Amino acid sequence: FAKKKRFALLALAPEPADLATVQKGGLQSLEPSRRDAYVADAQGFIALTQDPKFKLYADKSLLKDAPITSTDEAAIKAEQANFFAERILVHEACATAMAKWATSRPDSLVVTIAAIPDVRFLGGINGRIPRISKSLNADTLVDDEAVTTILLNPSARETLSESKFLRLEIGTAPNNWTYQTKVADYLWFSSMPKVNMLPRMMNEQ
Repeated sequence: FAKKKRFALLALAPEPADLATVQKGGLQSLEPSRRDAYVADAQGFIALTQDPKFKLYADKSLLKDAPITSTDEAAIKAEQANFFAERILVHEACATAMAKWATSRPDSLVVTIAAIPDVRFLGGINGRIPRISKSLNADTLVDDEAVTTILLNPSARETLSESKFLRLEIGTAPNNWTYQTKVADYLWFSSMPKVNMLPRMMNEQ
């Protein structure tokens, strides 16, 4: 479709060899020159991991997909740490590639198709774009409102719900209400979803 319409195609993800390196040894195992190729805003990239809202996202969404193959506590922590490093590198690299392309084309529209775990609860690829855009151009108009996230045919499981209902937010406990985050801007279904999938009325507008 993109080729037929003559849309530009962007290479977003890190090289497989670099991802394999990070999966085994964390970000510190990747050559600095390779990290620099994926991370334009190094200071922001590091600072983000200490942000309370991002920590909520990492705990409630990102790390839920970590494949655990060990029963040893220390080994489990190491597996989670390497998975975390690999995913944040992927998210940062994708967001950086899009931000760089759009910064040089202020009137452009960038459409990205990504797996639901990479964009749900707005902390993955999508959540990084405004920060990176700002680092590339202090006068950019790209902010959180400029990035729209649509989940296509999400299931309850894909939103990390333990019931039949879709999970629409994280940060619903009294100690983290300040950082409450919606699962996406829109949910798009190919056909009308079952009523029992949605815990509250849909906005039809």
